[in-house]
Amino acid sequence: MKRNILLYMVLLAMVFSACQKLDLQPKGILLPEELFGNESGVKKYFTGLYNYLPIEDFNYYGNNNPSGGDAFRPTNYWEAGKNSQGNCSGEFFNTWQGVNNSGFGYWPYNRIRDVNIFIRDFPGYKANFKPDPYNALLGEASFLRAFFYFGLAKRYGGVPIITTVQNPLAPRDSLLVARNTEYDTWKFIYTDLQFAIANLPATSEFGRANKYVAAALLSRAMLYAGSVARYTTYMNYGAEKAYTAGLAGIDPSKANEFFQYAVDAGKLVETGPYQLYTKNYPDKALNFANIFLDASSTENIFVKDFDQTVPNDTRLRHNYDALMCPQPDMASDVGAESYPPFDFMELYDMTAYINPDGTPVRFTNRSDIKNDMEPRMKGTMYFDGDPLRGKTFSIQKGIYLTYTGTAAAAQGGSNAAPINSSGNRVLGSRGQTTKINGVDMLIAGAHGHFTFNADGENNAWGAAFVRKYINPQMATPDVRLYNSGTPWIVFRLGEVYLNIAEALYELGKRSEAFDYIEKLRVRAGCKVARPAIDMGTTNIGSINKANYPYQIENSLQFIRDERVRELYGENHWWWDIRRWRTADQILNQFRPRMLSAYYVANEGKYIYIDEINRNNRSWTASKSCFYEPIPGGEIGKNSKLLPNNPLY
Repeated sequence: MKRNILLYMVLLAMVFSACQKLDLQPKGILLPEELFGNESGVKKYFTGLYNYLPIEDFNYYGNNNPSGGDAFRPTNYWEAGKNSQGNCSGEFFNTWQGVNNSGFGYWPYNRIRDVNIFIRDFPGYKANFKPDPYNALLGEASFLRAFFYFGLAKRYGGVPIITTVQNPLAPRDSLLVARNTEYDTWKFIYTDLQFAIANLPATSEFGRANKYVAAALLSRAMLYAGSVARYTTYMNYGAEKAYTAGLAGIDPSKANEFFQYAVDAGKLVETGPYQLYTKNYPDKALNFANIFLDASSTENIFVKDFDQTVPNDTRLRHNYDALMCPQPDMASDVGAESYPPFDFMELYDMTAYINPDGTPVRFTNRSDIKNDMEPRMKGTMYFDGDPLRGKTFSIQKGIYLTYTGTAAAAQGGSNAAPINSSGNRVLGSRGQTTKINGVDMLIAGAHGHFTFNADGENNAWGAAFVRKYINPQMATPDVRLYNSGTPWIVFRLGEVYLNIAEALYELGKRSEAFDYIEKLRVRAGCKVARPAIDMGTTNIGSINKANYPYQIENSLQFIRDERVRELYGENHWWWDIRRWRTADQILNQFRPRMLSAYYVANEGKYIYIDEINRNNRSWTASKSCFYEPIPGGEIGKNSKLLPNNPLY
């Protein structure tokens, strides 16, 4: 292997084989002293635990997995691309899946038991280790346990806190553990991570935790807990038993406690060896794209590796390039499945596409839409004219013979709009041309938006493709299923800065919060590096213009939007709108809009029109999405898990 990484699965036990001498240990079994008595054995033991961490990466299946298995290791895992968290939440537009309001029954107590066995038994081998390695391994175990509990807490709120190894032969009643409060669950995560930080070293082997990795997880987790405390009260759960018992929800008076923990943890990360990635300056667009491709990035805190050299059909590869790039020009298998909705695109600094009088701006070239665009946006998305794998993107939806009047006259692309009559608007399939006044004109580009096979795979839907995490060094014939090896960045400094900024703002430290926002916006190449503090209030969110159940200052909404701009496509948005308790409003019949390019034949110019997606697809999150139900099978085994979460 090219890298000595912890990710690769190590077979800890082999199938028992028949033995003539029954007093012999079966071959292939690693005894406790072999696992816990030396660092190599502990590494083997931890390898399996790392491989099951709730990391929502390329292979994470954000909806119920119809093929069985675990959403983090789904059986039919190439479909994870279609069912990614981005697709399920509307962050990406595709034609396949909608919001998963009730989860998939994540319940990793078997893995928590494995950690607890280590914490119980490892002290018996203390004499085999020097103090620092011994303490570091205990700290690493606490990090792993906290990560599993974080995956539980953000889904269910309060869950049973189990720190001992239960004896399955003990009386049944002694094995039934009730849920702890949500406050206690988050405090347990805090305590485990504080222990990890205190005992882990400052550096670690690639793919393993160190003190800064633990601090990054702490900053993310405590920000989530602080938001739960501050905003759950607005859900009006009333007499819901889980809410009144503190199993779902935290007293708002505890919010600042968690926000301060998030700030402290983030500032600890700042003392580490990490810096915002600037290697490709002055090209800030290329620089942002390469954050997600450069294994030596100074911004990476914790990375989950994938590797193209391993055998096919393993979860040590993924399918991201094949499911995000158009086929046949930039992929040889499946083709693009997901596209950035305009609702997200318009959060960035963009070239104006509508004049002050409401008429569409005329462009000489389709690619002129990039002229005044924020570099970070260009590093996140591919646009018309951008090169990839020896081809350039050609993105056009159709032709207007003439276009008079305002952009609003297009009525979001509706066929009922007079200006969109078949006698004036011409649509077609991929690369199709037509003669207008004796001249051959392109109707639809090779990469969008074409009408052929409108509900199928590899059909372009908007003015952009996802660029983040796309590996341009892969040759097109290699862009196929199970053949991508780009690592997944679990924690990076950019996210930590956003965690600190939001928590500081929630603590009333507005100016200091924008110190961190400024760092990111300078790197992003934004027009305004440091927006003025705006303490006016709003209850209208930027995406889908949703009504919040509470009012916040405009500058806090700006920080929330900055998270979207910086972290787009990194599987944060769904969890952000959940912890802000706004998902049911933002995703209330949310119909993603797509920016569409048209050629105006009588002018020889291009225009861009803001349109509702052609299928009129919508995403809807119910109010029940903020807490997933405790899995029914677990309640069947342990009635002490009741009451179930609100609205279930």
